[in-house]
Amino acid sequence: MSYPPQGYGPQGYQPYGPPPPGYGPYGYRPPSPALGYVTAIAFVVLGLLSLMFAINGWDGTSDNGTLMAALIGVAFTEDLTGNVDFAISATMSVACTAVLFGLAMFARLEFLRWILAVLGGLVTVYYLYAIVWILSNDGGEVIGMALVSWVLWLAATVLAALPATGRAMRERGPAPYPPQGPPQAGYPQQY
Repeated sequence: MSYPPQGYGPQGYQPYGPPPPGYGPYGYRPPSPALGYVTAIAFVVLGLLSLMFAINGWDGTSDNGTLMAALIGVAFTEDLTGNVDFAISATMSVACTAVLFGLAMFARLEFLRWILAVLGGLVTVYYLYAIVWILSNDGGEVIGMALVSWVLWLAATVLAALPATGRAMRERGPAPYPPQGPPQAGYPQQY
């Protein structure tokens, strides 16, 4: 019988033999980029949805109050400008930023997820304020899209801030650990 017994090696006991293809040394498997792509798609879709809100209320005379209430910044228009142009501009700015950085996130640049997380956090907080503002102004019949937008922006922001998304954005995983203990007879030193 040869030493070490079958299944033992420099990495320790391996009951199923060497790791399958696609796995690195010691059974490490690099993270899948899928969650990063899902986050990017979520922000692109939210940007397009916001762009739809802005185009619907382009001239400020839309007959769809539900979509007008979902404009980003509409809760501040009375205090700032008195017309809906501010909300349309803010919505288009947020929409274009979300689409641009969402598409750029497909390149797996990790700093973009933090930009999108901050943008999503600001929009989420705004929609929470807007929901309270709409309800306090007896606008319960037009709150639908603002509520849906708040939930979607919150979900996308949480996706962007997840540690798993950060791992998905990295090209490579951490460096493998060197074998522990003294080298065994018959096996080359691997460092």
